[in-house]
Amino acid sequence: MEKYITQLLSDIAYATKHVSLPFVSEGLELHDWISEEEEDKTAPVRHLDEWTGISKEQLPPAEMLTDEHVHVLLDALKNLLNEYNWSFVLQTEVPERIQYACIRDNFNQEAKVKQWHMGFFEHCRTGTEHGKCALGEYCQCAFYADLFSGFVEEDLSPAEERARELEIEVQHLKRKHCDDWMKYYPYHLDAKYDDENGNPYNYGFGNDDEEEDESDNWWRK
Repeated sequence: MEKYITQLLSDIAYATKHVSLPFVSEGLELHDWISEEEEDKTAPVRHLDEWTGISKEQLPPAEMLTDEHVHVLLDALKNLLNEYNWSFVLQTEVPERIQYACIRDNFNQEAKVKQWHMGFFEHCRTGTEHGKCALGEYCQCAFYADLFSGFVEEDLSPAEERARELEIEVQHLKRKHCDDWMKYYPYHLDAKYDDENGNPYNYGFGNDDEEEDESDNWWRK
């Protein structure tokens, strides 16, 4: 198995380094930019296994692998997906074996070849019941359904909208980071942390126009 894993990692590394794109990324101008909605509709679609040259059948089932094998293969596959702009992103903590199984089970999916916006690996096939995908109890669709349950569309004032965003973000952080959620507290959404002029928390960047002007003129000195 060690010899096979070494060869597989070599194949994945080669595919990561040699990404084939149907467009030239050099010489792009700002006026070439298109919206995310438009790109979603017009981006070329390719089967991920054919595009990368890595097939699901090449990836051993997780139960055949040691924890170390799972770790190195998962890291290599995530790097590959990032290079193909089809990133594997999770909003909650998920054990590595389950992450690997999810990528393996869904590796033969269709991927949009995007030039301007991020693309994201699909965790489960369309129509899959929540909790029945490879992620099981860590199902991301179930996470979002639970996160937004109880929230209904309302005509809110800007202050109420901000408070709602804070509530949703705090719920999300608690689910994603558990006891460490306060490290990521969204102070900019909490009115209690606004300055005396009502400006949102600025994370130490400052709001003083004079200071900003002075820093902008550093090149004159």
